[in-house]
Amino acid sequence: MRLKIYVLLWCSLGLLGSSFATHQVGGHLEMRALDTSPGRYLITVTNYLENNARGNQQGGGRLGIYRKRDNFLMLIFTTSQSGPRQPLVFANERCAEQRNLNFIVATFSAEINLDPLTYSDPLGYYISYQTRNRNDGIDNIMNPVNTGYTFYLEFPPLLRNGSPFLNSSPRFPAINGEYICINDPFTFAFGGTDPDGDQLRYSLVSPLNQLGSGNNNTNNVSAGPYPDVVWAPGYDSDNAIPGKPALRVNPTTGELTVTASSQGLFVFAVKVEEYRNGQLIGEVRRDFQFLVVDCPPVSLPKALVRAQNKPATASSFTICPNTGLTLLANTDPTWFYQWQRDGLNLPGDTLPTLEARMPGSYMVVVSSKTSCVQSSKSQALTVTVVDVGTQLSSSGHLCPTTGTMSFSVPASDNQTYRWFVDGQVRAGAVQPTFTTEQPGRFQVEVTNTIYGCRVRSEERTVARSAPVQATLSSSASAICPGTSLALIAGGGVNYRWQQNGQSLSHSAAAFDAQTAGTYSLTAIDEYGCEGTSAPLAIGQVPPITVTLEPVPPSCGTVAPALRLTGKPDGGVFAGTGIAPSDPATGQFSPAAAGVGLHALTYTVRPAPWCEGVAARQNALVAPIPTIGLPDTIKTWRGNTFTVDPELTGSPNQFWWEPTAFLGNSRSAQLDIVDIQHDTTYYFRVRNEGLCEARDTVRVRVFSRIWIPDAFSPNRDGQNDVWELKGVEGFTKAELTIFNRWGEVVYWSNNGYQSPFDGTFQGQPLPEGPYVFVLKPAPGYETIRGKVVVLR
Repeated sequence: MRLKIYVLLWCSLGLLGSSFATHQVGGHLEMRALDTSPGRYLITVTNYLENNARGNQQGGGRLGIYRKRDNFLMLIFTTSQSGPRQPLVFANERCAEQRNLNFIVATFSAEINLDPLTYSDPLGYYISYQTRNRNDGIDNIMNPVNTGYTFYLEFPPLLRNGSPFLNSSPRFPAINGEYICINDPFTFAFGGTDPDGDQLRYSLVSPLNQLGSGNNNTNNVSAGPYPDVVWAPGYDSDNAIPGKPALRVNPTTGELTVTASSQGLFVFAVKVEEYRNGQLIGEVRRDFQFLVVDCPPVSLPKALVRAQNKPATASSFTICPNTGLTLLANTDPTWFYQWQRDGLNLPGDTLPTLEARMPGSYMVVVSSKTSCVQSSKSQALTVTVVDVGTQLSSSGHLCPTTGTMSFSVPASDNQTYRWFVDGQVRAGAVQPTFTTEQPGRFQVEVTNTIYGCRVRSEERTVARSAPVQATLSSSASAICPGTSLALIAGGGVNYRWQQNGQSLSHSAAAFDAQTAGTYSLTAIDEYGCEGTSAPLAIGQVPPITVTLEPVPPSCGTVAPALRLTGKPDGGVFAGTGIAPSDPATGQFSPAAAGVGLHALTYTVRPAPWCEGVAARQNALVAPIPTIGLPDTIKTWRGNTFTVDPELTGSPNQFWWEPTAFLGNSRSAQLDIVDIQHDTTYYFRVRNEGLCEARDTVRVRVFSRIWIPDAFSPNRDGQNDVWELKGVEGFTKAELTIFNRWGEVVYWSNNGYQSPFDGTFQGQPLPEGPYVFVLKPAPGYETIRGKVVVLR
């Protein structure tokens, strides 16, 4: 007989000696949806560790979520320990001790929230957790002690075609300690279940290494693709454990089979793919290792089990729920006992007896307490638990004064029913359904007529709900002119509204009242219970007409303040020039406002809660005008001309007095026409603000020019220039002087503003007579003569 060697699901089993002392053994990822719509998930990392100081110090780590399309990092999060560390149970305890097979299972979890709009890429996403190191005694990969792990999981987008897509990854049961003997056929249940009912397909793949794996790299977060482990010569994913046949996985069930032909520690991986409606939606990779040895040829005799108080030859039993069946094995003080259900070791069940309460196939594995020899398994006993349908369903609700509740359990021809109300049997209530209109405690007793099983359901307590407190409120007691008033309901999820006793076609919690009246409502809660509010009287605020009297213009900023008048009383004034500290006084200050046209308002609220009604006027603060005129204007008799005064302050009204010799006495210009004698004119202007300014100008009129016949330009200060008296009135006079040869030695056409000084081009002219021609003004006779220059 040859002893089987234990193996670990997702584990790297340690061999004897220091070469197998690394603490990390294996692990996998799970992603579990926590709600009925995608977004909230529980991510769990399951680690199998050696039960030593390093293994007990192992903590949670960092994980990354990436987009498959471009390996873009979406999220980094950290897991923490989510439950107590559990020992891995071996059926053959003595052999496990001798081979240092002592392992624990640790789980680390994190709850995450993912936005479906963000996680909607059609190609999906993946999660990775990277750690180290593998056991240096592994035989089928290169450099195992510096080769790490990458736990890998793919999941689909949370939205598909705009609709939520809910999915959880496969779940895997607890594992046993098992052993493999060289050249002996070996099977191992490696399948999982899918909580969504998706199809699972299994295949052997190469295990994934850690990116940058090495002794100094423990738990990094990095995007894929992740490298495969490097196989030793002669090994690959299809020949991870050599044998006849080599290691294989059933593509449908996940069961592993091998007849190993070589001793050693062998690592391999299984890829579990999820298919929904024929389409691949997810993937999980599981790392796994087997230890294969040459087993001793000695084994224990097979244990015999039976059910207490049952025929010794019976192998199938049916029990009632909440009862047990005592299973007995033959007793031997030199044996270890390990009970199994459906092939899985039951932690703590290591006595010759077992109380079986769950359905399944039971057997006991016995092994020697004194030496490591091949263990043996008993025959299987099948336990079936009668399905007595006591799952209590309920519907309906009890309102404060009305309502019904219905209870039911699954109906069956092989069952009878008794209903209990407040602990007492209700006479005549023998159907799988029960209806009540009263509160109380309700329970059903179901009896299976074939096996006599009698089981009571949970007791369900039903009470009437609290009265619906319907409320109706508003922010005001009356509707403002030209508006509506929001009425707010409370206490329900739907409402029936009334105005003046008449129903309104409205069911929401807010209603805009357009007209006055008495409003009320009935609130209906989520169970259909009703409550009526107190009536609410809503009035109508009458409209008002607001006026603001026109504001007289102000002349300059020094003008006194003006009192404003608005109707009706009780309003507020606003605008530039009105003191913000006391807007109700109605004082407009030109000094505060400044020059300009200012918009003023007077606002009155029809009611304190209503928007104000405003009247508007403009207030003008006009600048004080100024006039710029010369004191005197000289001209000749009969002249016609205009003078443009310099004006400021935007005047728009003009008066010239007297009107003699004026073309337009209301013009901004002094419009002289054919003036005949000296005249003093008075000019008055006024602007839009009625601000005025006044000025005068004297017009002197000259009728002749006095011309001397000689002058002496000898620079003695007397008669140094030829002075023509009266020429200043002839502003357009033209004078030309010639020498004896007819050459022009002086010319002026600007009214003789630069008198002749007896020089030409800066040089004195010789003494003697000079001919002149003087044209005083248009319409005047040209004067010709001579002037003598004396030295």
